[in-house]
Amino acid sequence: MVRKIPTAVAAFDSIIKGGVPEGSLIMLMGEPGAGGLEFAITSASKLSIARKNPERRSTIIGGYNDDTYIPSGTTYVSITKNEWEVKRLVSLTVNTDLYNSFFENFKMRDLSGLYFRNSSVPKSWVSTGSLFGQIEGKDILEEMVKFLNENGNDSVVIIDSLTDLITSPQINQNILIDVIKGLEKAAKKWSSIIYLILTEGIAEKRLEQLISDIVDGILVFRWYSSEKYTIRFRYLYVPKFIGVLAHIEEERVLRFQTKVDYNDGFIVTYTERIR
Repeated sequence: MVRKIPTAVAAFDSIIKGGVPEGSLIMLMGEPGAGGLEFAITSASKLSIARKNPERRSTIIGGYNDDTYIPSGTTYVSITKNEWEVKRLVSLTVNTDLYNSFFENFKMRDLSGLYFRNSSVPKSWVSTGSLFGQIEGKDILEEMVKFLNENGNDSVVIIDSLTDLITSPQINQNILIDVIKGLEKAAKKWSSIIYLILTEGIAEKRLEQLISDIVDGILVFRWYSSEKYTIRFRYLYVPKFIGVLAHIEEERVLRFQTKVDYNDGFIVTYTERIR
């Protein structure tokens, strides 16, 4: 039996019958600020709360079934942000309870030194220590694979971001595709879920389609505005998801209206259905 890992976005999990299949490689693709990274942060934070506090599971993840599985921690790979920047980002996104939970059983690999190594960016802007002197000859993808091979098991893995990898002149795109194919297989051996963060419209169409074909699931985050409203709305779409899309179609769901709340993180506020 394939167990389900809740996304911890409760209204979304209720539609997809409790969560996503363990071992899923998920691309979170969206417009800037539309909620992709916030979804991943919320998922890791609330799963941590549910893991540590069984009495809160019903409110955090909507219950706990026989096939529910909660990973033991969070594994974070940052391509351009150092640890301080990641902590600052999370602190500005969610409240103290969610922030502290996010960093429990937390492992991180900061690859920003490698990313900026051969750039025109001054070392003093991106490094406070002797990091640059320790990374000569190392490769971003090799270091990421090595770290995940040692720390990706039984975890919520967040790769922040696929956008940075795609746009880096250091990265061979054919090798990147091979690594993504490997991650799809590894996620299932590890019983983990892996979130790949990608800004929509950055990758050229062929590359985006190649990646879309590899991953198990795609969640698309977009803004919507019209002349009728003075505010913009966030929406979540699910164009592909093995083991999930059938439930969404069964429920006749067109899209999910969402918002990012400081106290609750990423939440679904309304489910639009096909009539």
